[in-house]
Amino acid sequence: MAYPVVETTVRVRYAETDAQGVVYHSNHLIYFEVGRGAYLRSLGFDYNQMEAAGLMIAVVDAHVRYRAGARYDDELRIVTRLDELGSRSMRFGYELWRDDTLVATGETAHVCLNRAYQPVAMPATLKAAVENAT
Repeated sequence: MAYPVVETTVRVRYAETDAQGVVYHSNHLIYFEVGRGAYLRSLGFDYNQMEAAGLMIAVVDAHVRYRAGARYDDELRIVTRLDELGSRSMRFGYELWRDDTLVATGETAHVCLNRAYQPVAMPATLKAAVENAT
């Protein structure tokens, strides 16, 4: 199944850079989170409502491949895609671009949990939102 791809942008803040003036490596994961939030919003899925119902989607695995540096005030384009949607889990892929330069690629894997941190089925509302977008 081909899932939609969603793009959003973020401008690098000074606090996100290291002593060399380059985006600190762990901040790429924050940019991925920005992309993931934009992705879910684009589907019309309300993560706040899901949490209010006692469910959360936890990161269980994350990978980043660094390709080029980004610096303060660079505008980065975050390309987010849903690579897999299972009964309890999902996997996203990401690309970070500065103009035509690929800055980083990555993936995150997630599992749906209840308040007791036990794996549970992915919400039907999320599955429906994904299916309606494809």
